[in-house]
Amino acid sequence: MLLLALLLTAQAAQDGPEKLYGDWVVACDNLHGCEMTSLWPGDDVIPEDGSGYDASMSVAREAGPAGGFTVEVWPAGKLSGKVTVRIDETAIATATAGADSVTFKGADAARIAAAMPGGKQLALVDGAGKVTGRISLAGSSASLRHIDADQGRAGTVTAVVAKGGKPASAVPAAKAPERIAALRPSGTAASVSKAMRASMEKQSDCEGLYDGAESVPEVETYALGGGKTLALLPCGAGAYNYSTVAFIVAGGKVERADVDGGDEMLTNAGFDNGVLSSYAKGRGVGDCGDSARYVWDGKGFRMTEAREMSECRGSNNWLATYRATPVFR
Repeated sequence: MLLLALLLTAQAAQDGPEKLYGDWVVACDNLHGCEMTSLWPGDDVIPEDGSGYDASMSVAREAGPAGGFTVEVWPAGKLSGKVTVRIDETAIATATAGADSVTFKGADAARIAAAMPGGKQLALVDGAGKVTGRISLAGSSASLRHIDADQGRAGTVTAVVAKGGKPASAVPAAKAPERIAALRPSGTAASVSKAMRASMEKQSDCEGLYDGAESVPEVETYALGGGKTLALLPCGAGAYNYSTVAFIVAGGKVERADVDGGDEMLTNAGFDNGVLSSYAKGRGVGDCGDSARYVWDGKGFRMTEAREMSECRGSNNWLATYRATPVFR
């Protein structure tokens, strides 16, 4: 039964926007912006110089005929000065390291992407010639082919793997994101009475959850404007995830908030500068899970971003699967 459950979970992940290829995961959002990120192989022998496959890497490509690449690499330790990306034994590009990562754009990023399908491993090399991190390239070719297909590049000169003779003009134009009208928070948040909280708990699956508990977490409230208040009702917790149900308080009454996607339960929810967020971790280190962001349009919370990472293999870079632009007024 356990094996069957794991197989079904893996199949469900492959049916969604996020795809696993070897040691890479790739996802394209609703606008055909695509990103692939590396995973820890887990079973590779540590090289003699002690530099294991402990770095992390992202390759993102914009949609449209002129869509370019951005490559970012996060080393396991600190880097400074000039850093070179080497694929197998060939140096591909050099850039100056930032505080936490090194980023390549333009022609340098395109060269790295073009060299990845034929390579086995990518290494970060510091100014002294020391390898400071390695990344497995197993599955990177299939991930780049996935991007070629999703963005309509297959068979064109802009493709990385599925190259062809069609001109760049054959690639579909990039789509503009949907603009979501959003209200800026204003006013003062209403207080939640015991009777209101009891009503909220009855309307959700949270009734009786804290009966007999030594302490009961408070309902968090935030002014939305127009006489309405967002109330986040605590509804249980695990080791690193806190469940919450969103309600709207208005005129002394409470009702369940309308949240895009039909999210009945938010995880590690927060509300800041008009943005409601949910962030569910698959495990404590945060290298897998899903997240979403929403804005209030006066009637409900409309999604502006969704991210996910189903593979718990060392990547804290969750991939975007949906994007919209909030327009506050």
